[in-house]
Amino acid sequence: MNNHYRFPILMNFRLLTIILIFFTTPLVSRTQGLKDSVLMTVEGKIISAGEFMRMYKKSHESGQMPDIDDYLEQYVIFRLKVAEAINEGLDTTPAFRNELEGYRTQLAQNYLTDPGTKEELLKKTYERSRTEINARHVLIECPAGSPPQDTLLAWKKALDVRERILRGESFEQVAKSTSDDPSARLNGGNLGYFTVFQMITPFEDAAYKLKEGAVSQPVKTPYGYHIIQVTDRRPAKGKVLVAHIMKASPPGTSEEDASLAERIIKNIYKELTEGKLFSELAKKHSDHKESASRGGKLDWFGTGEIIHEFAEAAFSLTDTGLFTKPVKTIYGWHIIKLLDKQAPGSFEETRSFLESRINQSYLNTLSKRSFINTLKKEYDFRIDKKAFNWFVSHTDTMIIKGLSTYNRKSIPSGNIYTFADKKLTTNEFASFVETRKSIIPSNDPATFINQSIEALASDQIMKYEDSILEKKYPEFRYLMKEFHDGILLFEISEKTIWNRVHEDTSGLHRFYEEHKYEYMTKRSFEGKLYTLRIPDGKRKLSSALRKYSRKENTDQLMIERFNKNNDSVLIITEKKWEEEDDSLTDRISWKEGKQYLEINNYPSFIVINSITEPAPEAFENIQGEMMAAYQKYLEKEWIRQLREKYTVKIYDHIFDKVKESLVNE
Repeated sequence: MNNHYRFPILMNFRLLTIILIFFTTPLVSRTQGLKDSVLMTVEGKIISAGEFMRMYKKSHESGQMPDIDDYLEQYVIFRLKVAEAINEGLDTTPAFRNELEGYRTQLAQNYLTDPGTKEELLKKTYERSRTEINARHVLIECPAGSPPQDTLLAWKKALDVRERILRGESFEQVAKSTSDDPSARLNGGNLGYFTVFQMITPFEDAAYKLKEGAVSQPVKTPYGYHIIQVTDRRPAKGKVLVAHIMKASPPGTSEEDASLAERIIKNIYKELTEGKLFSELAKKHSDHKESASRGGKLDWFGTGEIIHEFAEAAFSLTDTGLFTKPVKTIYGWHIIKLLDKQAPGSFEETRSFLESRINQSYLNTLSKRSFINTLKKEYDFRIDKKAFNWFVSHTDTMIIKGLSTYNRKSIPSGNIYTFADKKLTTNEFASFVETRKSIIPSNDPATFINQSIEALASDQIMKYEDSILEKKYPEFRYLMKEFHDGILLFEISEKTIWNRVHEDTSGLHRFYEEHKYEYMTKRSFEGKLYTLRIPDGKRKLSSALRKYSRKENTDQLMIERFNKNNDSVLIITEKKWEEEDDSLTDRISWKEGKQYLEINNYPSFIVINSITEPAPEAFENIQGEMMAAYQKYLEKEWIRQLREKYTVKIYDHIFDKVKESLVNE
């Protein structure tokens, strides 16, 4: 079978299906009427022209389309095999159902998200990555899950802090006296320069939206409330590769030790200016042992990835090989040498990095929320205001906490919401609210009811959308049918052919006996070739062979005579020559004994010791070829049986239109 025309889903189907999930794109015919026409029936099962055309378009390799008539033949065989699998009930087994459902779940993910959300987030993130922000903040601690009264107190405290700053108090002093961020005692709330992915998402969002000098409203993160002020913006600097020499002088160091560290680093700097090697001084003097062993070399870093003073000094170096004067940081003293610089990358260059860093749960939340909002509009989602207001007015903290229930007799009849052809009754919603308890962290009835509706409706809308994917998206339906038929093809082929080839040893050996004369060895002879690389040396070579041929150590005596200076005047080749494998075999008589010939104008004698006539190859030597041939034989027999067992009817007038359409496309 020509590989160009083989149906695309065979033994490696499971791998192909995973690839199809992510990379298959819909193929749309321009002749919808033709697509819906019946091209063939297999045992009464209708196959549309559109289904055939779709599979034909996907079957090409490297842009080369197969012959349509040949492909039709292979497609019929494929349909016969699937019909046999269904006849044997392979589509009803739990294993089949589980595998198909697994593929559907993966494929459905592409249809149950908003694809534009990710692209928008990537572009927004890239734009942010091109700018570095210098900001400071005050943190009022309020961990997630704090009681409402504590949350309110933290909020009010954050507002008071903001008011003090707006009235003119020093941000640095306010941060030192009020911030729950321990580092504020040292840096006055100054965070230095940072860029994307270096702050928690709500903080980053707020900082990038702030104008320079503005003071934010309280910004809520899992740590509490932040008051943020952006002090500077600048273009991104990219990344640097540096080496450094460090003398440690962390907080708490005595004055004497701090003074000693400063004297030592200044002496090291003096040695560098006098031409001493940076790497050698780093190995000898640096207190940063991890980098000292590498001559002070650090890993690549960008803004915000290392302490502010160190990063600013490193980025200030303009040329590789230059080094800074001693730089003071919280950890001590450093001398920094620039090894290399890397400019910020383009969107395409940084895309994979951005994708790897984007918070997937955050992205999924955004994508899902956007997608559900789209579906709500599409399916005309409506909340009954009267029912909503009733629940708000009849919901108290006891119900919110799951300690009480609604009076069923007073609940208004009707639905709390509707969409498409779906609805949720007020009684069903009441049961949901009563069992949901305090999952929604709010004691406000309106907020609680609104979020309860959102949670339940979102889930139901997604389930509804999932249930109609085959009906709504033709390409989804086509792919699921491919998965369905492809799994069956794999299972029936494995059961009928592939397993049999490996397990039916007696059948395989019987097949070998019936076909072994199709696998013959080549005619061959074993012997030795003597070549004397001396022109006109025929008489010398012939004389030596006559003299030594009856000796046990003929070859050794011949070598001693001609190769006296450890050269290669005489070359002796001993091997097995096969017919047609060597030009030499065409120039001699196939008979035992000695014959003369010339090779590259040098005299040669070949001595044929034995001749072997063609014979069937041993089974062990051709087992792989034999298994392939046996599989091909079983396949051919199986197809013959399937043709006899199932009725195939092709509507030629439709096929002619299909060919015309495909050729014109």
